[in-house]
Parts: sequence; C-alpha cells; structure tokens
Amino acid sequence: MIYPSINEIMKAKNIDSKYTLVVATAKRAREINQTKVTFSECKSDKAVTIALHEIYENKISFKTADTSKSMSLDDTIMNHILEENMNNSSEEQFDMFEEE
Repeated sequence: MIYPSINEIMKAKNIDSKYTLVVATAKRAREINQTKVTFSECKSDKAVTIALHEIYENKISFKTADTSKSMSLDDTIMNHILEENMNNSSEEQFDMFEEE
C-alpha cells in the first residue's frame, strides 16, 4: 500500500479530482525515469511512489488547465468553417432532391 494514501494527498493539497492527481503523478514519474533526479527521500525506488511523495511534500508543484477560459480564436475560426461546410453540404443535398 502506498503511503501517503491518495485520499490524504488530495485532502492535503486541495486537489479537485483523482484524475488530476494521476496525470500530475504520471508526468512527474516520467521525468524521474528520464532524468533520475528526485527531490524526496523515499524508501521506494519506484518512480510513481517517489512522484506521489514529492507532490505530498510540496517538493513539486503543478498547474491545472483553466477550463473556464473561452475558446481560442483558432477554435472559433475552425467552428465557423465547419458550420459553413455543413450548411453548404446540406444545401447541395437539398438541391439534388429538387432536380429529380
């Protein structure tokens, strides 16, 4: 069993979801595997356990994406293009039925 537990980490660090914790832990574990640099003294040699300890001990920090932001300009342009294409294709289909 991993100490500290996932629930303890989430309460202590005010993390909103287990998914957020899993993603942050996985990213840090990959960094540990690639660089072999750790910031926490841990009995385990497993990267995931070390990453969890680092998060719990505030040795690393992570940012969450702000989902309340409005769509980017690129997304708005792409949505507009898709809507135009859908409208044009439905008009073409309607024209095909009228010709028969």
